[in-house]
Amino acid sequence: MEDSEVVAAIRKIIDSSVVSGPPVVLEASEGTSLRELLAEVSRWAGRPRNLAADGFTDPSLTERTGLPLVEPFGDELLEMRGWAYRSHWVGCGSVATSHRERVVVVIAHREDPAVTGFPEGASWAGKLRILTGWQPVPQPAVDWPAVEADLGTSLPSDYKEIVDLFGPGGFDEYVDLLVPGALGMDIVDWAKSEGYPVPDGLLRWGSSEQEFDFLWQTRTASPDDWPVLVGQYGDWERYDCGLGEFLVRMLTDPMYAFPTSRLDAHFFCSNDLRSVEG
Repeated sequence: MEDSEVVAAIRKIIDSSVVSGPPVVLEASEGTSLRELLAEVSRWAGRPRNLAADGFTDPSLTERTGLPLVEPFGDELLEMRGWAYRSHWVGCGSVATSHRERVVVVIAHREDPAVTGFPEGASWAGKLRILTGWQPVPQPAVDWPAVEADLGTSLPSDYKEIVDLFGPGGFDEYVDLLVPGALGMDIVDWAKSEGYPVPDGLLRWGSSEQEFDFLWQTRTASPDDWPVLVGQYGDWERYDCGLGEFLVRMLTDPMYAFPTSRLDAHFFCSNDLRSVEG
C-alpha cells in the first residue's frame, strides 16, 4: 500500500468503527518511508509518542499508554510511534523478519478517558463538573453580547458554558481561566493588552504558573472550530478540539502528557472574589 492508501485505510477504519477485537495490522508497500508516513499521520493526529526504538520497547507501557500497539510483534519490533486518537490507538512502525524489514500500521481499541464513565450525551462542561465534583455557586451572570462586542468577536460556546458553570478559577492548580470581569484575569483586558486580533489572531483564554500560554487560534470563521494552542515563547502544540474537550483530556488523558493526567482526583478552585464580597 502506498503512503496515501495507508493513511486513507487508517482514516476509514477509525471513522467507521470502534476496533473492539484484536488489533488491526496493515502492511505498507515495500519502499514506504516510515518517516514520511509518520509525518502524514501527524498532520491530523498530532505529535506521536515514542513507544519503541532500535529494537527496544518502552518497559513502562500499559494499556493506558500504548501497550496494544506493540504487543502483536514481540521481538520483531524495531520502531513504533503511537497516537491516542479518540477511542483508537494508531501506531506506525517497522518490524524485522528473517526475510526483510517492513513498515506496518496498527489500529487498536482504546478506552477513551474523555468518554468512558460519563453519562451519554454529557457536554464537555458537564464532564468537567463530574470530574471535579464542582457544585455551582450563585454568581453574577456574564453579559455575553456585551463582552463579545467589546472583543470584536464571538466566543466558543463551550467556553461560555464553562464560565457560566464554574466562574473564575482554575483546574487542579494548573491552569486558570480568563473570565470576563475577573480581577486580573479578565479575558477582555488581556486581549486588549496583547493587541488582539494581532499578532496571528491569537486569543488567550488561560494562564498558568507553569509558564505555559493557553490560547485559541482564531483564524477559522466559527469560534466553535478554534483549535487550542499551548506552549511557550511561540513554540506551540496544537490541539484540534474545543476548549472543553481539551480541558477534559488535559485532566484525564496520559497521551496529552500533562501532569494533571497522573492525578487520582481533580478539583476546581474558585477565585471569584465577587461572590465573597456579595
